[in-house]
Amino acid sequence: MQILDIDVFKKWDNDSYTLIHVLPKEHYQSLHIKGSLNICVYEVSFLVKVKELNLESTSKIVLYGESENELSAKVAFSKLHDFGFKNVYILQGGLSEYTHSLELEGEGNKLDTDQLLHLEDRTYSLAEKSSLNWTGENANGKHFGKVTLKSGDIEIKDSLLSGEFIINMNSIKTLDLSIEEGCEHLDEHLKSDDFFLTKFFPEAKYTFKNIPPVQSPYLTDFNYILDGELTLKGINKKQSISALICKIDDTLILNSRVEIDRTNWNIIYGSTKFFKFLGMHKIFDRIFIEMRLELR
Repeated sequence: MQILDIDVFKKWDNDSYTLIHVLPKEHYQSLHIKGSLNICVYEVSFLVKVKELNLESTSKIVLYGESENELSAKVAFSKLHDFGFKNVYILQGGLSEYTHSLELEGEGNKLDTDQLLHLEDRTYSLAEKSSLNWTGENANGKHFGKVTLKSGDIEIKDSLLSGEFIINMNSIKTLDLSIEEGCEHLDEHLKSDDFFLTKFFPEAKYTFKNIPPVQSPYLTDFNYILDGELTLKGINKKQSISALICKIDDTLILNSRVEIDRTNWNIIYGSTKFFKFLGMHKIFDRIFIEMRLELR
């Protein structure tokens, strides 16, 4: 990896190299080195756009990001080097080093620099038509579908999360089968006393209280571990949910994929923990729930 000293760079003829600002266009518009091009390394078209410059493999290419503490320029270097460019350089220090030593231009817009989640105190309510996607499996394959949430709220106070979600268990719907293939039959089977007994337990509930964020709540990884309680068929059991929570404008979004052992709630149909001689009727004990819930 070739690091280019600023003093050496300033002596180069402007026509002898191509200077590329590798961060998104919002960053480029806010501030960039005069004469640089903007090709964002985060875009899948990064190499395509560089190729469109019609440069020779021996052409000098100088890359820069924000600082030495972020990896964008290094990632761009690796991509171009693997692509066959032989004279690629990273400008030492990045843009933040040259506010007084190089000619810069831009609109000075405020940039999104956050890596960690920051939540203000307020209460969010579940948006309409939110649903959970479920998957159940057996040795022969799997079925998947959805179930609708009736209501839900999350309260934030001093970064601590408390909340409650109510699930309409009568809304269980199979999505991988057609009517001819028996989706309605499977739906009724899941609602029966073999599984969720929705005639007597039409709702499920998940609650959690005063949950702190993880030590470093990154915006692209699980940032809250919801140690809550799930009520199914009238049985209340602890259930942890690793959640990635983020915000888009005024909308709070909760993302997660949860593994639930159904037998903890006395849903034992087809489980070899409880039955013998099941033959082809074995059903795995684990249910997987995927969610992307929007709250406003």
